[in-house]
Amino acid sequence: MMNWTEKLDSFWKGLVIGLAFPVVIYFIYWLFFHHQIPLTFHIQRMIQFSMLSNLIKICGIGNLLLFYFGISKKLDNFSKGIILSVLIYAALVAYVMYYLEPNVI
Repeated sequence: MMNWTEKLDSFWKGLVIGLAFPVVIYFIYWLFFHHQIPLTFHIQRMIQFSMLSNLIKICGIGNLLLFYFGISKKLDNFSKGIILSVLIYAALVAYVMYYLEPNVI
């Protein structure tokens, strides 16, 4: 019988959770601090004021918690998925910085 750590130790589960967790963190941030502004308008304002890349970076830091969780529970495949999701978010930040916020650099 598999326990919950053995069920969670999958590369694909780590990747999906690693990609979804920063989105959940952003939604919680928006819900607590900017819920009176529509979500799409809030994202447009972040792009307008060249703050979207910073927000993505801060939300991506949440994956650090998931990575440490995976390492502490010896979930190696799960942690590999988290690392790939961090690399995908790093590519997203680079895209946003160079193409959507070119005046910041």
